[in-house]
Amino acid sequence: MDKKMGASLYGFSGLLGCMAWLPASALACTLWGAAGPDAGGGTLISKNRDWKPDHHQVLKRVRPKNGLAYLGLYAEGNEDPGIKAGVNEKGLTIISASSNVPKKLSMAGTDLHGVMNRIMAGYASIDAVLADADSLFGHTWPNYFLISDRSRLLTVEIGLNGQYSTKLADHGVATHTNHYLDPAMPEFAAFKVGASSATRLARIDTLLAEASRPLSAARFSVMSRDQNAGPDRSLWRTGSGHNAQTLASWIVETPPSGPSRLHLVIANPGEAETTRDLLLDEAFWQQAPGPLN
Repeated sequence: MDKKMGASLYGFSGLLGCMAWLPASALACTLWGAAGPDAGGGTLISKNRDWKPDHHQVLKRVRPKNGLAYLGLYAEGNEDPGIKAGVNEKGLTIISASSNVPKKLSMAGTDLHGVMNRIMAGYASIDAVLADADSLFGHTWPNYFLISDRSRLLTVEIGLNGQYSTKLADHGVATHTNHYLDPAMPEFAAFKVGASSATRLARIDTLLAEASRPLSAARFSVMSRDQNAGPDRSLWRTGSGHNAQTLASWIVETPPSGPSRLHLVIANPGEAETTRDLLLDEAFWQQAPGPLN
């Protein structure tokens, strides 16, 4: 585990005493991935995106004036619009999950959507991301990222006051939901772990441990539809009342060489579920930017 300090933690111990009792914010998303022999030599990375069913999602191809082309899943029309998952033309993929830091504390710092767009446009590898980790993660509001390139996975936990931690893996699996897993992070003991977050983490860990190797995008897709724990605590959440639902499944398979493949299920509220399977080869990246119909 690598750990960096982006800003002073002065006063944080007092914050813990004052804020530990606060309920967790609305929690969403399950992240998991595999690397090396467990992924057939490259990487696999997956996100079940959970949120209130109050908006629309769209897949967009982006070509910045300066930078790499990338494909992003974007939320539109709610209080938290922006990119939620992305993969660029070099095979670097980033997915995110909300933290359990209360919202009124967590919005200080850089918008995480801006950080995700910056990583997609500007970085071809995890090594390059780590070289700029302080500027990328030291000023971003609390959040979790799982990032993959052609050979490795990087887990990033971002806390308050510039604190963040990173964990790099070139084999095995990585998982995350909506609470801190690194005991060295001050937020690990400061904020409540939601029952859904804990249940989903345990379930994806179990499914990955029981699955035969090498893992595959098809196996990840089956895992993504798991409803073992009911409407609010399963990996695929149907939601009860006004609770979060699973609105998308994003799975990227990236080999050691050659194009990545995206398997995407979008379950926009009030619309028929759609599935996209895309080969992200040179011809794909040469097409015009904009929403994919």
